[in-house]
Amino acid sequence: MPGLAPDRPGDALGLVAGGGSLPRLVAEAARASGWRVVVVRIGDGMADDWSGYEGGAYPWGRTGDAIAYMKSCGVQRMVFCGTVSHRPDFRSLIPSFQTLIRLPAALKIVRGGDDRLLRALSRYMERQGFEMLAVQDIVPQLLTPGGTLTRRMPDADEEQALVLAARAAGRLGELDIGQAVVASRDRVIALEGIEGTREMLQRVADLKSRGRIGRSERCVLVKSVKPTQDERFDLPSIGGATIEEAAVAGITVIGATAGRSLVLGIDDVLEAAEAAGIAIVGLEPDPGTANGDHGGDRP
Repeated sequence: MPGLAPDRPGDALGLVAGGGSLPRLVAEAARASGWRVVVVRIGDGMADDWSGYEGGAYPWGRTGDAIAYMKSCGVQRMVFCGTVSHRPDFRSLIPSFQTLIRLPAALKIVRGGDDRLLRALSRYMERQGFEMLAVQDIVPQLLTPGGTLTRRMPDADEEQALVLAARAAGRLGELDIGQAVVASRDRVIALEGIEGTREMLQRVADLKSRGRIGRSERCVLVKSVKPTQDERFDLPSIGGATIEEAAVAGITVIGATAGRSLVLGIDDVLEAAEAAGIAIVGLEPDPGTANGDHGGDRP
């Protein structure tokens, strides 16, 4: 399935790029579809090399300049993607004039959980005249397919663990806390907080090394979209690093919401998962999700 093409070849697409591999995948797909990609580097992506693309790096104190720059480039549509580990503290910055005149709105935006923050940010950018697009608008092939994607299938205990983890992830998402849960057949092992999936998996690895998780206790990782999440932003994703970190933590199955999460480089991810003995499953939403029961039973 092709991604969204510009109305006219060469129309500008603004890419607000954090860290990680996702922004590069989006930029390459957008360029292949005929977009002129303007890259504004923020957060974890500040030091990344984007040679060959228009754009620049903007610290938080110059966010207003970034908006003005994109407008000067003719950007009308925009995609946010990539990691941003640290929220801006505008009170401790020396803002540029363009940022200063936007500071009252910025201080309101950075409050609350991630989903609340991203919704507020999108509303603000729309008021600035930008149309916000989703990663999957540009690269729909990144969406997680449904069903078991690896040759190895989850066993009965792992199937039960997937259901438990998915339901816990739904509850976690209702509170706008996190998107990931580790569980075994009979108990929830770890919940993702503001530290992110990587540090949560490090906690699981530590628990396992200290005997808090039994040697024969099979653990699964589920990454689930939040029930009320704006799916233009921050869909849960699985990449090569996820497989490496999960293997260290002793995870045997990774589940992600089918059609509502991303696999970053599916061929490489599945190859790494097969080598690590980890099954990958695209979870279909539980029929009770619409009524507040956010499960993740297998198709």
